[in-house]
Amino acid sequence: MPAQFRGYIEAAARRCTEPEITPALLAAMLKVESNFDPNLRSPQTDEYGIARWTPAVFNAWAVDGDGDGIKDYMSPGDAITTMGVYTCWQAQRFKQNGLHSNFPALIAAGYRTSDKAVLQAAGPPPGTEQHVAEVLHYLKEYGVS
Repeated sequence: MPAQFRGYIEAAARRCTEPEITPALLAAMLKVESNFDPNLRSPQTDEYGIARWTPAVFNAWAVDGDGDGIKDYMSPGDAITTMGVYTCWQAQRFKQNGLHSNFPALIAAGYRTSDKAVLQAAGPPPGTEQHVAEVLHYLKEYGVS
């Protein structure tokens, strides 16, 4: 993972009390979401930045991770920190609803689609297989720390 984002990734994972939300998982998700490109812009899907946030979802969860007083989905610090908060909540929600295994796949699928889609499917929903497989590939590459 790129060194310039390592601190944000590690801090985002540490904020979460759920042991499944690790720096390696967040890094694997960022790799697949944007290839660590903080300038990514996909107006056709309304997704932006290193964590491919849609403005509406980001604004619902936004955290000022870089400490500049502004919550901005194009800021790697804000986007990564918010990803950590959001995935932590997803892990808690999945556990509360009886999903207790294969958390990296659940989190990757939930982040790409929604927690509701994962809960309805009781796992990664159809159409997320390739995305989940890529995240799991990079998770293994980055280690399970």
